[in-house]
Amino acid sequence: MDEFIIISLLLILLAAIACGVALPVIALVQIRRVKRQFLFRIERLEALLRHQTSAPPLDEYRRPAPYRPVETPPPAAPPEPPPFPPPPPSAPLPEFAQPPPPAAPPPAQPPYPLPHGRGTEMPAIAPGQAEALESVIGRRWLGWVAMVLILFAVAFFLRYAFENRWIGEVGRVMLGIAGGIALAVSGFRYHRRGWRIFSQILTAGGIMLVYLSVYAAFGFYNLVGQKTAFAFLVILVIEAGGLALLYRAPIMAIMALAGGFLVPILLRSDRDQYVSLFSYTAALDAGALALLKQWPGLASMAFAGTHILFWLWYADRYHPAKLAAVMIFQTAVFVFFLAAYLVTQVLRRKRAHLEDLAILVVNPFVFFGTSHHLLDKDYHDWMGAFLIALALVYAAMARAMMARRMEARQLLLTIGTALALVTLAVPIQLRSNWITIFWAVEALALLWVALQVKSVALHAGSLAVFALALIRLLFSDTPFIRRLEFTPVFNRYFLSSIVVVACFFAAATVYRKFGEEKRLMGLAITLVAVGMLWFVLTVETNTFFEMRANAEKAFADARHERWLGQMALSVLWSVYAAALAAAGFLRRSAAVRWTALALFAVTVVKVVFVDMAALRQFYRIIAFFALGLLLLAVAWGYQKVFQTKEAVK
Repeated sequence: MDEFIIISLLLILLAAIACGVALPVIALVQIRRVKRQFLFRIERLEALLRHQTSAPPLDEYRRPAPYRPVETPPPAAPPEPPPFPPPPPSAPLPEFAQPPPPAAPPPAQPPYPLPHGRGTEMPAIAPGQAEALESVIGRRWLGWVAMVLILFAVAFFLRYAFENRWIGEVGRVMLGIAGGIALAVSGFRYHRRGWRIFSQILTAGGIMLVYLSVYAAFGFYNLVGQKTAFAFLVILVIEAGGLALLYRAPIMAIMALAGGFLVPILLRSDRDQYVSLFSYTAALDAGALALLKQWPGLASMAFAGTHILFWLWYADRYHPAKLAAVMIFQTAVFVFFLAAYLVTQVLRRKRAHLEDLAILVVNPFVFFGTSHHLLDKDYHDWMGAFLIALALVYAAMARAMMARRMEARQLLLTIGTALALVTLAVPIQLRSNWITIFWAVEALALLWVALQVKSVALHAGSLAVFALALIRLLFSDTPFIRRLEFTPVFNRYFLSSIVVVACFFAAATVYRKFGEEKRLMGLAITLVAVGMLWFVLTVETNTFFEMRANAEKAFADARHERWLGQMALSVLWSVYAAALAAAGFLRRSAAVRWTALALFAVTVVKVVFVDMAALRQFYRIIAFFALGLLLLAVAWGYQKVFQTKEAVK
């Protein structure tokens, strides 16, 4: 069965090679054939044009006109030189003076059939492109495919030799190591000769052969211990990184880093050497960050490999007794990548790439997520302070960037990360309505700073935090179920909601202070605040009468309280709409007046379709009378204001 699987894999590999190498070669042959046909057609057409062109004798065009020198008045001084003698009559005219021969029209049909019966269109691929493609296939693809085939052949040979006992265990390992060293030495020789790509192929294959041999010595044959194999592989990783620098080959650096992270997985044993694992991983990260100035991508690979390796170890080997070592390791990883950013971007003032900015943002959240998972059970009360400490670190970085006048993109991203950490700390550390209050105050402060420094990113962040506060107020803080104890006005929900609504109104005031261009945003947030206040007052009034109805034991008394509550809601909505209309008249705001009219419409619908059917006669009279009086007062206000405007006109 194993032989069948091996043969199947080999056939699949050969098919892939055929698709990747044979087909491009066939395409090149076809391109060359089309090129030859095209050149053949061009030559035939030129011969045909020369044959059918009948030009008159050139002597008719070469007869010069009689020479007449131009008489010019003699200058005062110097005397005029003698005129240039005319050319002899038999001398031909210069080439540029010869008239062109008459052009003959091209033949409609060629006197001979074109090859394969096709037209004379140009080939789709230029000869230069075909040669470039041929160079890529011949120099790169063929070399890497050949090296992969050699590695498979060595693996199959070692397996076959092991099954037939041709070579001992030590001989197999030594054979693989010797072959790897030979390939690496050959690669170095070709590197000195200037064969850059071929030398990289040979060296990479040699390093992989030595990797496999050391792993086989430890994992299959138990010829060496874990510490010895670990030391060998560490040396291999260092040598691969050095060769990558020598050859200036990023692919070799990637291979060395990937092999380094595979080492602990390949050399896994029953004994947990977590201190050695953490030290080794930290050394790999330090090496990758040292090569960061050479090639991008290594930092992301090191960051992802470190955390993947840690969580693989955690799933199988973690114990609370190892918490201190784990936290030291996680802190070291966080500091390594943060320090790499500080050195390369802040101190050396290099332009940040997308990879650098991504690690800058992701690093603290990954560090906190891991720490929260490990520490939350025993140290929950300190998690908010933990996030605030991380936010302070990023705030200090932002201060340093401002002092060194770094680019705005890095500065705003650092400030945004600090604010995001603070925003995340609020629901972790605080409880209930305090979260909403903090978010509303934070959003107001962010809005003020954003408008002061004219930052679009901070402005968007402040609006996002305002949205979080609004969503939490409506869907989390609002008591949709019956409250067991209720004190009107002086309760946690109403007081905290008033603070949040006040922050929204303050935000509208801030917008008005920053000019007419922010007027529309100020108006929008004012309408949101008006709607929030109406919602909070409605919930508070309805809750008050529901609690009174639930406290009554008799059904008639409970129904009486609910009727009273519906009447109170109608009166409240009418008074609130009238107050909005008055504010709209005083502030000369059409939007506020339209909001008052909309609320009046909602109140009228409620009175007609709900209060008329559900309330007793007395409560219905009060609701209708109060709404009618308030509507009459608002109509009088509209009449007075618009009558005054017409008189002025």
